[in-house]
Amino acid sequence: MTKDQETTPLTGPMDPASPEDQLPRDPAAIIRAWGRGAKRFLARRWRIVFVAAVAVVLVATGGVVVALRAEASRLVNEADARHADGDCQDAIEALDELGPLHRLVAGDVVDSSVQGRRACSVLLGATSTDGDFEPDGLDEYLGHPGARWAHAGIVRAELLFNLSAGSGNGGWDAPGRDPEGALEQLVETLAAHPEESASVREVMSTYVGRFDKDWFIKPTEYPGYTEPLDEESVASDACAAREEYLWLHDGGWTEPELAEPIASTGDQGDDLLAGCAQVKQADGKLTAARSLYEDYLKSYADAPGARTVRKVHDELVDSIRHKQMRDRAVANADHPADGSNLDACGDARCQVSVTSGTTIPVGGPGGPYELHVTVAGGPVDLSLGGLFYSYSTTGGSFVSGDGYATWSSGPRGELTLNNKVAVGVDAVRGDRATLSVWQVD
Repeated sequence: MTKDQETTPLTGPMDPASPEDQLPRDPAAIIRAWGRGAKRFLARRWRIVFVAAVAVVLVATGGVVVALRAEASRLVNEADARHADGDCQDAIEALDELGPLHRLVAGDVVDSSVQGRRACSVLLGATSTDGDFEPDGLDEYLGHPGARWAHAGIVRAELLFNLSAGSGNGGWDAPGRDPEGALEQLVETLAAHPEESASVREVMSTYVGRFDKDWFIKPTEYPGYTEPLDEESVASDACAAREEYLWLHDGGWTEPELAEPIASTGDQGDDLLAGCAQVKQADGKLTAARSLYEDYLKSYADAPGARTVRKVHDELVDSIRHKQMRDRAVANADHPADGSNLDACGDARCQVSVTSGTTIPVGGPGGPYELHVTVAGGPVDLSLGGLFYSYSTTGGSFVSGDGYATWSSGPRGELTLNNKVAVGVDAVRGDRATLSVWQVD
């Protein structure tokens, strides 16, 4: 070995002679060394246990959070489903099950239900004292951003049409009835909820079904005479129905769910027109009735009811002329055309002034007749004589028995004998009366 190859002896840990590598020989030192090792071991083990415990807690907490969010979603979805069915009472009860923990861990889910809850509160407040919905309340609900019940528009339209079970199906002029508003609601419902198409069509079919009835009541016809109907016999709502019918058919509706049911009522126009004329006639509005009958005969000359309508119209024209004649006679009662000349009644065409005890000889078709007058400031009593076998009256009372017949009437009363000659009371002034006699055409 050369000098350059000589190395310095090792004195580090690998040197067997190193003092650090040698075990302590003192028992106390050995114990101290063991204690230091044990502490290091236990410290490491506690760190592991702590980390594991924290992990367990975090995993458990995460599971609770997941469970709470799932439950919150379930309750909100359940509330939405019930709300969509119109059951807001149960919807709010479902939302009431959401507690503070749901709000803590699923605030976004809970917040998503706020608008729906508010809309449901509006819907629950849209009921009347008897439990039925109010149209205005439903309108407020439908305008709420949280509204979920698509069928609410259908219910509101039924109420505005006055078709709902609780509405009593009142007349065409029933309070609160608004067909225009109902149709607007159905149009809006179709636009927002096409899935309600079948319901819209069903409501429209029910609504237009109200037009399907006999509006013109065929009167009883006799040879040469048709018996007028009174106000209780006619379809009193025919004019209101016709006005709505005309508006409906003039609306230009493009939605098939509306247009097709409306078109199905197209054959009701003639009956509604004749029925309205009949109502006007029964109400004494003869000029208006005549005008409507004439409109019918122009527009529906070939309709099945045209023959009857023409006959009623012609008789109405005669009635109008007769009324005008009687109005003139009553207006001239203080200055009768024939004064006290009873002979003027020989042809059954006269207007005379008479006192109690007067007998008026009346000629003309179906006669002769005799009218024995009694008047004392009240109704005029006419005791009838001559050849009469039938009579009819407008106003006053008629009493007959074995060998006698008496008619009693105040002003404007009329008596027709044998359907040929008529007498009318124009005025009563104390013990004097003015009477008119005319031939029945």
